[in-house]
Formats: sequence, C-alpha cells, structure tokens
Amino acid sequence: MALFGRRRRPVATDPAQEARPASGAAAASVVSVVGWRDPLPHTSEPVTVVVTTRSDRHGAVAGLVATARAALGADATVRAVSYVADASPVDPFEPDLPWVRDVPVAGFGSAVNAGVAPGVGRTLVLVDTSVDMGPEALHALATAVDAPLQALVHTVDGAARHGARLLRPGALPWSDDRSGAPSGPLLGADQPAVSVPRTALVPAPCLPDERTVLTAWTDACARSAGATVVTRDVGRVVRTVEPGRTVDAAVVDVVSSWRDSPADPVATGGVAAGPPLPPWGARPVVPAPARADDGAALSWSLKIAAPAGAAGDGWGDVHFADELAAALRRLGQRVRVDRRDAHVRDDDASDDVTVVVRGLDRVPPNPASVNLLWVISHPDDVEDTELRSFDVVFAAGPTWAAAAAARAGVPVRTLLQATDPSVFRPTEPRPSSSPPSADAGRVVFVGSTRGVSRPIVARAAALGTDLTVHGPGWDALLPARMLGEPSLDRAAVAATYSSARVVLNDHWPDMALGGFVSNRVFDVLAAGGVVVTDPVAGLEDLLDLPTLGVAADERQLAALLDPAHAWPGPEERSAVAALVAAEHSFDARAAVLLETAREERVRLGRG
Repeated sequence: MALFGRRRRPVATDPAQEARPASGAAAASVVSVVGWRDPLPHTSEPVTVVVTTRSDRHGAVAGLVATARAALGADATVRAVSYVADASPVDPFEPDLPWVRDVPVAGFGSAVNAGVAPGVGRTLVLVDTSVDMGPEALHALATAVDAPLQALVHTVDGAARHGARLLRPGALPWSDDRSGAPSGPLLGADQPAVSVPRTALVPAPCLPDERTVLTAWTDACARSAGATVVTRDVGRVVRTVEPGRTVDAAVVDVVSSWRDSPADPVATGGVAAGPPLPPWGARPVVPAPARADDGAALSWSLKIAAPAGAAGDGWGDVHFADELAAALRRLGQRVRVDRRDAHVRDDDASDDVTVVVRGLDRVPPNPASVNLLWVISHPDDVEDTELRSFDVVFAAGPTWAAAAAARAGVPVRTLLQATDPSVFRPTEPRPSSSPPSADAGRVVFVGSTRGVSRPIVARAAALGTDLTVHGPGWDALLPARMLGEPSLDRAAVAATYSSARVVLNDHWPDMALGGFVSNRVFDVLAAGGVVVTDPVAGLEDLLDLPTLGVAADERQLAALLDPAHAWPGPEERSAVAALVAAEHSFDARAAVLLETAREERVRLGRG
C-alpha cells in the first residue's frame, strides 16, 4: 500500500505562514543539487556568505547582500541562490545581484549545496531572506567558530528560537522557544541564520521540509567537527516569515534516524504530542509534565487498521484488539481501541502507552507516550524506518523478526498471536439424546474467500472430503453440499472448532515465510480441536503439538484428512487446550506488554 503517494502542502492559518498557490510557470526547470565536487574547493577569503531565497522573495536579496558587504567589506564574497518550495512562483532575477544560477533550484537543501559548491573561505555564513538582520549581527555571526553556530532568532511576535532539540524518537524536533539563555545540547539549528567552519561542511540533504534540512545538515556538520551545534545572541535577528512544513517519507526517514540521539536533559520530564502534519507521520512535540508510574493504571491506546462503524466490525483486527483490551483491563489498565479514523486524536497526549497492532496501515507513533509496535500481519508492508521509530517492536513471526532486526538495526522481539480461552475452550460432551453438531466429525473451514484462491480449501474440495466451508463468497467456488453458513458468531465458531474432525487453516505467503502463525491455529487448539495448516517457517519449533498437522502438498493433505487418520483422543486434546490457554492467551501477551511498557517508562524517565 502506498503510504506516501501524494504530498500535501500545509495550509496557511495566518499571514506569516507560507502556503502559496502553485504556479504553472514555477519549477519548470528546477533541479535538485545533491552535493558538490569532492573535495570542496577552498577560497582565500575568511568568510563566504550565501544568501538563500525562496523564488517569490527575490526582492529581499539586495538588502541582505548589502548587509553582508557592510559587515565584511565591499569585496566580501556574497552569493545568492533562489529555490522553489511548495511550487512557489518565480520572481524576476535582478541582473546586478550575485546569483549563482539564473534559475531556481529544487528546495532549500539544494540552495545550500548550490551556494557552497563553488567553494568557501574559512567560515560559511548562511542567511535566508526570511530573516532580517543588520551588519553588526551578521559580523558577529561570521566570527570564526569551531562548530556550527545558529544566531538566536526571534519571531515577529517576540518568541525566541534557540534551535532544535530532540525529546522523543518518532517526533519532529522541538524548536526551543523557552525564555532566557539556551541550556543543554542542541540537536541542530532550525533557523536559517547559521555559520559553519569550512572544515566541518558536509552536503545538505534535499528534503521538502526546511527545518528538517537545517537540523539534519547542521547536526551532520557538528558531528563532522566532533562538536555540537551552539546558539549565540549576536544582536537583532528576526524571522519575518515562518516556513510551511511538508513531511514526506524522506523526512520521516531522517527523523527516525535520530532515534538513538540523546534527548534534551532539560525536558525529559515528559512530552505532549502536537497536531499531525500532512501527509503522514512525524508530529511536533512540546514539553509537558510527566505522570509518575507508581504501579497505578496506565492509559493505553490500541491502534488498528479497521475502519469505524459497521464496515470494520467484522475485521479480525477488531476481535484481536478487543480481546487484548479485555486482557489489559483484567490487569487493571485503562484501554481504548482506536480504529483508522482515530489513529491521531486531539487528546492523545493523555495516553501513557500506544500499541500499534500493525496490519494494513502504518500508524505514526505518539510522541506523548511509550510506543509499542506489534506486527501481526502483512509484514512486507513494514519499512525499516517504521521499526526504528518505535520504542519497542514485537512481531508475531520469529523468522521475520530476526531478519527485520538485522536489516533495520533495532531489536525486534517475538510475540506470537494469541487466543481467548474464555471463548475458545473444549465444549462439554453432548448428552447422548442430543443431536450431534452439524460439523461434528467433518472437515471444516471458517473464513471468507479473501478475493483470492485459498489453496488448502481448493485441495480439500478436490479430494472429495466431507468438507463444510462457513463464510461469505464461496457459492461460485464450491458445490452446494460443501457450503455452510455465510457467517457464524464467535460462540458458534468455537463450537465448530471443538467438534470438527479437522479444521483447515492457511496463511498469506509473506506471513508463512516470516513464521507468522495465524491466530486461527491458536483458537482451534485452545478449543480442543485438530487443525491442519499449510507450512509456516519454524512452526515445528513454536508449536510441536499432536493436534496440529502440516500439509505441504495434496498427498500429505489427503493423509491428514482421511477419516482413518489417528488423531489424539479427548483427554490429550484437553491437555493441549490447557497448555495453549496458559501460554498463548491474550492474558499472557498483555502481561508481556505491560511489563515492557513499564520498563520503557523508566528508561524514558517517565516512570
């Protein structure tokens, strides 16, 4: 599923927020400038000034060029670079200005690289036309430094901008606007009024979000210098226009790469999530008081892909989440289940723990909470950067978990799917006077066609077995004698699993390869039934049980479905059911999640 198919521009909510209409003439010939010649040419002057400008702000370039020359001398090296952002219109290029190119480049990062590519002196000063500053401030910013330096910037309403700080992985860095002098290490600069020593320069990333470009670029420059970004009050520096924010897959990848960066020691007491940013993913954060975990109930949000209302009520994700929620509540926790339309809520800063039960949808982490990811299906849709953006990752397939951990560079713990023993349990023997269940002693499958061929059902039908299939969509695929009910409630499903001679099960190919055992397997075993499934990687190591059979081909399936096949009797089936109920219940899984959440709250300084 395409998660980032379209990029949506932010909509301006006030006159200082940029969000310009697209222009048909804009960006027709813009290019992305991803770096420079290696090594970067060196020039003899002490300072090189690069003035960047969005393509519709060319009128402000002359003033900044004059400011730079007033600060550093009439012969100072000053360059101007225009860039297109959010399809901005293109102003005329005034002929007497030191343009590097006579057409805009694609985005702020490209403008930085284009301005630096001809070479720099001992120090680079970068200033954008969205910033207003005088000669004294620019001269102070140009003073030789050993690490990237951001000028202390104020907005037009007087708020300070000390730089970018990291509070939580998976969230856009916080722009430090606390009053007074900055304290603690910066992750990077987030205002385009910076100086960088030539020895520390690295190419800027080409991303659609200016603040992420600045933060990532200055952070990389600081690492190159073996230092950290610093902020200095150099005099009056005002940000006259705040940039719009555009978050796409590449921006989320960069934010995820900061997972292991140290958090701000001043603000580790807690964090509240800001509003979501289009089109998906990272969210801003603000400091907020943490609530101590004294063993009392935590507030949990379980995020699932099912849509709201009747359209989603029949999804397996809904049953899974409801049973997990019930198990957590039995442990004294407060739990809500958020379907697709509520993945991001206005009040989600109150969540202590977010569990994304990963099915079809990628869900953004909540920066205000501990974030647990539990991959239970569709593993091929899960990106490495998604894994890196969560505090702890679980997967229901151990084979996939090991491969994903090695690939993504973060631990992925195994947490298998589960069953609810209060629903799926051996049924009491029927009195001899009662008629037998319609499915008693037969081969049964319960499920829809899923719109694709289900080979194990097709093979069982071709063998001519006493097959009954319950579920929608089978009328055109099976003979009438094999058709059961179009739907069954959960109690009826449990009774069917318990009474059938064999229950069939199958897996999506990517789940089978990754070792994801269907929850139907656990349900049948917990009900005291017998299940025959297609092969799953590592299944024998996970569930070596006498009431579980694996059929890799038609010959093996025929043998397992033969009425003469010797399956265990009632006593052994009950023993298997008791084992599965104890080790593979939602209560067991909830206990693991609760223990993990509390450990993470302590690690994050919130417990």
